Amino acid sequence: MKNHKKGFKTSYIWRILLFSFFLTLSAPVFSQSLYEIEFSASGVKYKGFLVYFNEEDAYMRIAYTYNDVYNVVNIDYTSTSGQEDGYNYFVMKGENPKFITSNSGSRVDRRSYNPDHFVWVWDEQTKGEMPFVTDDPNFSEESLKRVDSYKELKVSELTDEYLHRFYWDNEKEYLAFQNMRDNELDSHVAQEHYDNNTTQQQNQEANYGAAKMHLVMLVNSSIGDIGASCETDSRNMTKEFEDIAAALKVDFRKYEVKGSSFTKDNAMRVLNGLNPGSNDIVVFYYSGHGFRWADQTDAYPQMDIRASPYTKLSAETTLSVSSVYNLLDKKGARLNIVITDCCNSDIGINKMTETSFLAGRSYQTPHIEKLQKLFLATKGNMIVTSSSAGQVSWSNSVNGGFFTLSFLQAFHEEISYLKTQEPSWENILKKSHANTVNKTDTGCRNCTTQNPVFYTKISKR
Repeated sequence: MKNHKKGFKTSYIWRILLFSFFLTLSAPVFSQSLYEIEFSASGVKYKGFLVYFNEEDAYMRIAYTYNDVYNVVNIDYTSTSGQEDGYNYFVMKGENPKFITSNSGSRVDRRSYNPDHFVWVWDEQTKGEMPFVTDDPNFSEESLKRVDSYKELKVSELTDEYLHRFYWDNEKEYLAFQNMRDNELDSHVAQEHYDNNTTQQQNQEANYGAAKMHLVMLVNSSIGDIGASCETDSRNMTKEFEDIAAALKVDFRKYEVKGSSFTKDNAMRVLNGLNPGSNDIVVFYYSGHGFRWADQTDAYPQMDIRASPYTKLSAETTLSVSSVYNLLDKKGARLNIVITDCCNSDIGINKMTETSFLAGRSYQTPHIEKLQKLFLATKGNMIVTSSSAGQVSWSNSVNGGFFTLSFLQAFHEEISYLKTQEPSWENILKKSHANTVNKTDTGCRNCTTQNPVFYTKISKR
């Protein structure tokens, strides 16, 4: 059906890309991002609607007309990304084609549909160029072709007419997109007419009581080797929890120890001075160096709180993750969340790599009720660190820690309108673990395996 796409001569970097692709297979990162891709082949025009959660969870509905018959096929996608010789690449590999429409009367052989694969290659000079498309699983040069268009979609563009191009009325995905769109529109109307949506806040407090969110950020942004990566983590996580607090209409308080103030004394001053209410939420996040003492049995690492490697490593410059967890547990907040992104190996240097991931610029409207269930309708404690005993944690300056990125992916997926299961922190942590393993095992050729460790004791109120 699409066996006659015209190609073009590819460069040396493209051949490197294909070699890298077949060595790795699977890895980058958006978060419930929606995209439209249009391409042509053999006189047939194709329109694709891409729903991307993470590197192992994405699908595309591709619509086209052939012999006057309208067809829609669903294709699953896994992805890989990386960097070679200054070029970045991102490959989406299609598989498991399944027709959504009935093709009775069509001469199209439903079993013969070749999944389409999409490839982006760019450097500083070629940012923004359209991706390539091919249905050749061997990626032959003559099969490669630029797509006609590629764009990220806004929720407001998901009209019923648009969705009907890809979904039946009774499909759960169709209903989920309608719900997402209508709730976003209702939210905008409420913002305009109800004084910053005080109605939601009043109803919420009637159901759950007034709550505050306390965010403690301990970030080694000044250290020479991983400082840029830690700063990326700090920016991403701060923005995430600020947005969550705003969406939930709860008071937000941030306590930050980073840069020139990055010392154990300052960290302990913040932690000891924290005085949450019995209905409050406390989130502790650390990004920096981590290690294990030679005789350590605790599964969670030591945080290395030194802004310079020339400072002596001692009890005055280290703090155990478990001690922070225990300290916060005694503070009496309703929900405590401890997240750390650092090595959990013998004293050494955190691992940096040039491998980068395509970080999503945005994710679609979160389901407020799911946020409420995670943050307001629960009680208990959670602790997670980015790697198991003896393992290092990987990062890069562009995306930050691979675990932090994986955690945000998993969280966004869990609060999506498109996921119908009951949201839970256990699901988020399990998915964060899977995403992290995938990035280090298949998305990064020079990385060693990284298995996050976590414990949850969170229940409904």
